[in-house]
Amino acid sequence: MGSRAGAAGPDRLRSALVHVFGFQSFRSERQESAARAVLRGDKDVFICIPTGAGKSLCYQLPAVITEGVTIVISPLIALIQDQIEHLHILKIQARSLNSKLPLEERKMVLSDLQSKKPSIKLLYITPEMAASSTMGPVINSLLTRKLLAYLVVDEAHCVSQWGHDFRPDYLKLGILRSKAPDVPCIALTATAPKQVQEDIIASLQLKEPIAIFKSPCFRANLFYDVLFKEILNEPYVNLKGFCEQALGKKNSSGKFSGCGIVYCRTRDSCQEVAEELTQRGVDAKAYHAGLKNSERTTVQQEWMEGKVPVIVATISFGMGVDKANVRFVAHWNIAKSMAAYYQESGRAGRDGKPSFCRVYYSRTDRDNINFLIKKEIAEIQSKRGCVKNSDKSSMVGFEALVSFCQQPGCRHATIARYFGDEIPVCNRACDHCKNPDIVMKQLDSLQRLDISKAQASATKPSVAGPFGYISDLYEGGKKGYGFERYGNEDGDSESDGESERRKKEWNVFFQKQMKLRKNGEPVKDIFVPPEPDCPLRDAANQKIPKLSVKG
Repeated sequence: MGSRAGAAGPDRLRSALVHVFGFQSFRSERQESAARAVLRGDKDVFICIPTGAGKSLCYQLPAVITEGVTIVISPLIALIQDQIEHLHILKIQARSLNSKLPLEERKMVLSDLQSKKPSIKLLYITPEMAASSTMGPVINSLLTRKLLAYLVVDEAHCVSQWGHDFRPDYLKLGILRSKAPDVPCIALTATAPKQVQEDIIASLQLKEPIAIFKSPCFRANLFYDVLFKEILNEPYVNLKGFCEQALGKKNSSGKFSGCGIVYCRTRDSCQEVAEELTQRGVDAKAYHAGLKNSERTTVQQEWMEGKVPVIVATISFGMGVDKANVRFVAHWNIAKSMAAYYQESGRAGRDGKPSFCRVYYSRTDRDNINFLIKKEIAEIQSKRGCVKNSDKSSMVGFEALVSFCQQPGCRHATIARYFGDEIPVCNRACDHCKNPDIVMKQLDSLQRLDISKAQASATKPSVAGPFGYISDLYEGGKKGYGFERYGNEDGDSESDGESERRKKEWNVFFQKQMKLRKNGEPVKDIFVPPEPDCPLRDAANQKIPKLSVKG
């Protein structure tokens, strides 16, 4: 274990804060206390503070002034790259070992780590790399030479099966910790309900007494509201107005002083929303995994530089992106859990200025995600062969978010209750506390819409298709011949146009035959073309004994 600052530690800490990181002061007393606890190195440290409150500095600052190498485990290579680029700008020696690293660069990193005095101060790796055969000898060598300064686990909620982003490989980090019991372990997360915190402490084998630094989740500068898509006449017009209101006026150079994020569930939604906003005068670009790496990099860079004020992205975007002037975060589709929503919405207003967080809630989105979560749970349970309480955690987190959207009450209070915090003084920082009458009218409108739909469905006669199927019994999915069947979102089933064409052909044929019967004429040449792979298309086919086409 590397040598640590003694009595002069606080002075060295403050000096590095100013001269290395360029900050004149810490963001909060809690951030400073956490950094000092890490620097002392006499306890394991658990840090749970909101997105944008400066968690990374709590370990990066001590790592820079402590002898040895600090290993940081982080879940995403993209997140790691963002962190390293930021540290390189500050002239801090930070490197990564990952599957995408070129061979020459990997050799250079390994060579430095094996040297007598490594120049690398922070080594970022994924949990998969931490458990690999490559890292074992490296970690053992650093331990033997007492050059492993800290073991840091970022996004530590991934270790918990009660967390919103559980990663099985994080469970293996307990084995890594057991090999280095004397090295201080630092666990960091922005979201940790009580059950998740207990899981993190147990799984990472944090030693009591633990130095715990946990901030309340309430952020007074964020305004939360929920709108219901079903009762909006023109949802895209509303979204456009929300973006413009949050962004404010352009400055003298023709740019907005802030920017915004719109989160969507699918790639197609990202493209559609970005196009709709752009057509309505709000410059927006899509960001998702379907784009080439170069395209994603360009879009993110343009957004970071303020050239494009709005980025429309899937939920992976934003982790580790240090941008303080995000004036709004809109969820065009509901998130998968309360913890996920809190973390994503928390990317707004990191500079402390008023910012806005809105959910465009839809019962259809709710039902789709509810279906997907239950499917995931069933798959996990079938593989394991048994049911665990933690399997239900994803459903509990999702139901909490649904309640946040559908139930009246202070939004900040609902979030605080979920995370086990004291109920904050909202001070009209959400739609319910600012104007409860409007919220109740929205809920009433939604309820009346549900009642009218139910009545319409009850009075509407069920129509049987040509095969006798009653279409009302087969809800959702892609259209087939007169009945519905489920299809996945990106399924390779026939297009709706092709389906309609085939249905029309069948209906013409059906009506023709019924007319012949009605007129008493003999029915001839009734022939439905077989599917291309039908084994009976040839009358001489012998694959099924004693069965002919006539038979």
